[in-house]
Amino acid sequence: MTGFQSADEFRRAFERIFELMNETPKVGRALRDAHAPHRFVITDLGLEFNVTAAPDADEKKGRYLKWTWGPAGWEPSITMKMTSETANKFFQGKENVALALAFGRVKLSGPPLTILRLAPVTNPIHPLYRKWLKKSGLAHLVA
Repeated sequence: MTGFQSADEFRRAFERIFELMNETPKVGRALRDAHAPHRFVITDLGLEFNVTAAPDADEKKGRYLKWTWGPAGWEPSITMKMTSETANKFFQGKENVALALAFGRVKLSGPPLTILRLAPVTNPIHPLYRKWLKKSGLAHLVA
Protein backbone atom coordinates (compact mmCIF):
# COMPACT_ATOMS: atom_id res chain seq x y z
CA MET A 1 0.00 0.00 0.00
CA THR A 2 1.47 3.33 -1.03
CA GLY A 3 -1.27 5.74 0.03
CA PHE A 4 -3.47 8.26 -1.65
CA GLN A 5 -1.93 10.22 -4.47
CA SER A 6 -4.20 13.24 -3.93
CA ALA A 7 -7.10 14.60 -1.92
CA ASP A 8 -9.34 13.95 -4.96
CA GLU A 9 -8.36 10.28 -4.95
CA PHE A 10 -9.22 10.08 -1.25
CA ARG A 11 -12.59 11.78 -1.85
CA ARG A 12 -13.40 9.30 -4.61
CA ALA A 13 -12.57 6.30 -2.41
CA PHE A 14 -14.26 7.64 0.74
CA GLU A 15 -17.47 8.46 -1.11
CA ARG A 16 -17.47 4.94 -2.55
CA ILE A 17 -17.25 3.54 0.98
CA PHE A 18 -20.44 5.36 1.94
CA GLU A 19 -22.15 4.42 -1.32
CA LEU A 20 -21.36 0.79 -0.43
CA MET A 21 -23.01 1.34 2.95
CA ASN A 22 -26.13 2.66 1.21
CA GLU A 23 -26.06 -0.34 -1.16
CA THR A 24 -25.78 -2.76 1.78
CA PRO A 25 -29.03 -2.29 3.73
CA LYS A 26 -27.77 -4.27 6.74
CA VAL A 27 -25.01 -1.67 7.14
CA GLY A 28 -26.72 1.51 6.00
CA ARG A 29 -29.92 0.92 7.94
CA ALA A 30 -28.06 0.08 11.15
CA LEU A 31 -25.95 3.24 10.91
CA ARG A 32 -29.01 5.34 10.07
CA ASP A 33 -30.97 3.91 12.99
CA ALA A 34 -28.08 4.65 15.38
CA HIS A 35 -28.71 8.41 14.96
CA ALA A 36 -25.03 9.16 15.53
CA PRO A 37 -23.84 11.77 13.02
CA HIS A 38 -20.09 11.48 12.40
CA ARG A 39 -17.44 13.94 11.36
CA PHE A 40 -14.23 12.56 9.89
CA VAL A 41 -11.29 14.94 9.88
CA ILE A 42 -8.57 13.62 7.59
CA THR A 43 -5.55 15.32 9.08
CA ASP A 44 -2.92 14.74 6.39
CA LEU A 45 -5.16 15.97 3.56
CA GLY A 46 -6.99 18.77 5.38
CA LEU A 47 -10.40 17.26 4.60
CA GLU A 48 -13.61 17.16 6.60
CA PHE A 49 -16.38 14.67 5.81
CA ASN A 50 -19.73 14.69 7.62
CA VAL A 51 -22.28 11.89 7.52
CA THR A 52 -25.71 11.52 9.08
CA ALA A 53 -29.01 9.67 8.64
CA ALA A 54 -30.82 10.27 5.38
CA PRO A 55 -34.38 11.65 5.59
CA ASP A 56 -37.22 9.13 5.78
CA ALA A 57 -38.18 9.74 2.14
CA ASP A 58 -34.65 8.85 1.02
CA GLU A 59 -34.66 5.65 3.07
CA LYS A 60 -37.65 4.45 1.05
CA LYS A 61 -35.44 4.87 -2.04
CA GLY A 62 -32.59 2.83 -0.51
CA ARG A 63 -30.50 5.75 0.75
CA TYR A 64 -29.82 5.38 4.44
CA LEU A 65 -27.04 7.93 4.83
CA LYS A 66 -26.27 11.38 3.51
CA TRP A 67 -22.95 13.16 3.58
CA THR A 68 -21.12 16.30 2.66
CA TRP A 69 -17.54 17.47 2.40
CA GLY A 70 -16.77 20.41 4.65
CA PRO A 71 -19.12 21.99 7.18
CA ALA A 72 -22.52 20.35 7.50
CA GLY A 73 -25.99 21.52 8.48
CA TRP A 74 -25.91 19.16 11.47
CA GLU A 75 -23.72 18.68 14.51
CA PRO A 76 -21.83 15.42 14.84
CA SER A 77 -22.14 13.31 17.94
CA ILE A 78 -18.73 11.84 17.12
CA THR A 79 -15.69 13.45 15.53
CA MET A 80 -12.84 11.21 14.48
CA LYS A 81 -9.48 12.70 13.48
CA MET A 82 -7.11 10.42 11.60
CA THR A 83 -4.82 10.18 8.60
CA SER A 84 -6.07 9.05 5.22
CA GLU A 85 -4.04 5.84 5.66
CA THR A 86 -5.78 5.01 8.94
CA ALA A 87 -9.23 5.71 7.44
CA ASN A 88 -8.43 3.55 4.43
CA LYS A 89 -7.21 0.67 6.59
CA PHE A 90 -10.23 0.90 8.90
CA PHE A 91 -12.73 0.55 6.04
CA GLN A 92 -10.82 -2.45 4.73
CA GLY A 93 -10.98 -4.12 8.14
CA LYS A 94 -7.24 -3.76 8.64
CA GLU A 95 -7.35 -1.21 11.48
CA ASN A 96 -8.95 -2.00 14.82
CA VAL A 97 -10.66 1.13 16.09
CA ALA A 98 -10.07 0.33 19.78
CA LEU A 99 -6.34 -0.15 19.17
CA ALA A 100 -6.20 2.93 16.94
CA LEU A 101 -7.75 4.96 19.76
CA ALA A 102 -5.39 3.45 22.36
CA PHE A 103 -2.30 4.16 20.26
CA GLY A 104 -3.41 7.64 19.16
CA ARG A 105 -3.90 6.84 15.47
CA VAL A 106 -7.49 8.05 15.91
CA LYS A 107 -8.44 11.02 18.07
CA LEU A 108 -12.05 10.90 19.18
CA SER A 109 -14.47 13.56 20.39
CA GLY A 110 -17.73 12.10 21.60
CA PRO A 111 -18.75 8.94 23.41
CA PRO A 112 -16.17 6.18 22.77
CA LEU A 113 -18.74 3.45 23.38
CA THR A 114 -20.79 4.70 20.43
CA ILE A 115 -17.93 4.30 17.95
CA LEU A 116 -16.87 0.98 19.46
CA ARG A 117 -20.46 -0.25 19.12
CA LEU A 118 -20.89 1.00 15.54
CA ALA A 119 -17.48 0.11 14.08
CA PRO A 120 -18.29 -3.61 13.62
CA VAL A 121 -21.47 -2.71 11.70
CA THR A 122 -19.28 -1.77 8.71
CA ASN A 123 -17.63 -5.21 8.51
CA PRO A 124 -19.73 -6.41 5.52
CA ILE A 125 -18.41 -3.62 3.30
CA HIS A 126 -14.70 -4.32 3.95
CA PRO A 127 -14.31 -6.99 1.23
CA LEU A 128 -16.53 -4.97 -1.14
CA TYR A 129 -14.32 -1.91 -0.71
CA ARG A 130 -11.12 -3.91 -1.28
CA LYS A 131 -12.64 -5.46 -4.42
CA TRP A 132 -13.69 -2.03 -5.68
CA LEU A 133 -10.18 -0.63 -5.10
CA LYS A 134 -8.68 -3.42 -7.20
CA LYS A 135 -11.08 -3.07 -10.12
CA SER A 136 -11.04 0.75 -10.08
CA GLY A 137 -7.32 1.15 -10.67
CA LEU A 138 -6.63 1.87 -7.02
CA ALA A 139 -4.94 -1.40 -6.10
CA HIS A 140 -2.08 0.61 -4.57
CA LEU A 141 -4.50 1.40 -1.72
CA VAL A 142 -5.27 -2.21 -0.78
CA ALA A 143 -4.03 -2.78 2.76
